[in-house]
Amino acid sequence: MADIKLAVFDMDGTLLDSMPYWENVGRSYLERKGIDVPDDLEETIMAMTLTESAMYMKERFGIEESAEKVIRDALRNITLAYQFEIPAKPGMKKLVKDEKDAGHEVVVFTSSEKNCAVAALKRTGLYRFFDHIYTADEIGIGKDDPEAFCFVCRKHGVDTQEAHCFEDAFYAIKAAKEAGCYVTAVYDASMTDRWDAITELSDEQIKP
Repeated sequence: MADIKLAVFDMDGTLLDSMPYWENVGRSYLERKGIDVPDDLEETIMAMTLTESAMYMKERFGIEESAEKVIRDALRNITLAYQFEIPAKPGMKKLVKDEKDAGHEVVVFTSSEKNCAVAALKRTGLYRFFDHIYTADEIGIGKDDPEAFCFVCRKHGVDTQEAHCFEDAFYAIKAAKEAGCYVTAVYDASMTDRWDAITELSDEQIKP
């Protein structure tokens, strides 16, 4: 491992035990509109930004509302869960504190909305450790693209080899590795079927 200067934490499935809340969010939204939902919906939108997901659903299913309204309507219930319910995953507060105490800059990089991230991180006591929160929508690059991780590193003036990323999703781990980052995989039940591949791809693993 190179001399680490920047720690980059994913939020959903890594810092927060939030993935169960995301199951079927898009599906439930489409079903409420009376749309027949294809089996591949979740797999198709998994790595997309929120705006990309909304645009995909608009185009594929002929939804006339704006992308902003699609996002707002789809996330109405889960937004409340971030504010009042979703817990931090065990051991995450200590892990983040350790990174901060080591003198590293510490940031969040999430595909969720910033207001949801701020609400949940403040409630769980994690917010005070972070120097910045980046969202895929804000930077306009999905977390399946190595350039997303390169962008975050550039913002902090570090090489990707000087960044330690903590991620749970295979596609994000793959992108971070391709960018040149050191990656610790954090186990989440949503990625059980891909854990063997994640273990092979990542540099370290955290599994209860």
